[in-house]
Amino acid sequence: MNSKRKNKTPSELGLKKFVKPPVPPLFAGIAAAVFIITAILAGCGGKNDPGAQAILVGTSNDYPPICYLDADGNLTGFEKAVLDAVDEKLPQYSFKYEVLEFKNILASLEAGRLDIAAHNYTITEERLEKYLFSEEGYLSSYVYIVVPGDVNDVTNFDDLRGKRVSVPPASDWAYAVESYNARHQDTPILIDYFEGTPDVLITNLLTGVVDATLLHESDVKLANTFWGTSFKIVGEPIGDMEEARYVFRKESGELRQAVDQALRELKASGELAAITKKAVDDFFANAAR
Repeated sequence: MNSKRKNKTPSELGLKKFVKPPVPPLFAGIAAAVFIITAILAGCGGKNDPGAQAILVGTSNDYPPICYLDADGNLTGFEKAVLDAVDEKLPQYSFKYEVLEFKNILASLEAGRLDIAAHNYTITEERLEKYLFSEEGYLSSYVYIVVPGDVNDVTNFDDLRGKRVSVPPASDWAYAVESYNARHQDTPILIDYFEGTPDVLITNLLTGVVDATLLHESDVKLANTFWGTSFKIVGEPIGDMEEARYVFRKESGELRQAVDQALRELKASGELAAITKKAVDDFFANAAR
């Protein structure tokens, strides 16, 4: 715990905008305790056959610009934009969306209540035992160690040994820390499995309740933009570049093959890159209003 920041309030620490952002909370999985709407939303694909098979996609609304609700309460973001484009190329299917808490998406897929899980998922050995992943990825990013701006003694995982690091349970980030601890059992990183709201995570990091967290670069930008923090990325990326993929049940090979083909076409035409840019640009443009 950082004694210099302990017992200080967010305002004393220079947190100039300690309120909820004008869109739902940040960070995949971290906002699992936020009030989540569970609703089935129709896809917007306009080229589906009249007898198209309904495909239920599970996602959340707590991770802008990946997936969130717009000002009218409609599901939007990069995740849905890509899937809508995929849906347009697959007339035999009609995509619909169910908004769930992050922690319940894969469980619902495994139970047969969903056909596709979409939440910036990356491959892990544990997940491969249970699910199929799309062969085509659709979003690449790195994960980094993130600390308050005044912290200068952390540059890599080794510097975190004996320190407390906040990560959402059952996440790729938790897996990274757990794997490190398995190799360094003498002085492990202290894991804080966090399931609260982003404002609590921010307070914990600023006040020294935890020393660091793991986030994507876009998450740091969002935190600094909406809460006025000065969080910074330190060191090299944690592991290889992560490539997000869609997740399917083991018996859904035909559906996976169709989605992969659509993704390949979107990449080849340049549409996927355009969708990525527009989703990010739209989010920050609307949030700035």
